[in-house]
Amino acid sequence: MEMLQIRVHARDDKRNELMRTFQLILDQAAREEGCTDCHLSRDSENGIIFTMQQHWQRWSLLNDFLGSEHFQALLGAMKSLSQTYVIEITDSKHRERRDSPI
Repeated sequence: MEMLQIRVHARDDKRNELMRTFQLILDQAAREEGCTDCHLSRDSENGIIFTMQQHWQRWSLLNDFLGSEHFQALLGAMKSLSQTYVIEITDSKHRERRDSPI
C-alpha cells in the first residue's frame, strides 16, 4: 500500500479557496484506478492547516496520479495559496519528503 500525504499551512485569507481545491482533487482521485481511500482533515487548533491523505494499491498508479493534470493543478494552488507545504510519499520500501521552497 502506497500513501501520499500533504500537509499545508494555508494563507489565512486563502484557506477557503485552498479547501475547495483540495476537495476537487480528492473527488477526482477517488475516481482514479487504484486509489483505495482519500480524505482531508483540518487542524482543530489551527484552522489554516490542512492534511490530505490518499492510499493507493500500487506505486505505478500513485505515480500516474502524481503526473496528472489534477495533481499539477493542486501543486500550483499550494504554491499560490499557502505559506508552506510538505509532501510525503511512503511506499512499502521508501519514504520521501519534499518541503515547499522558502
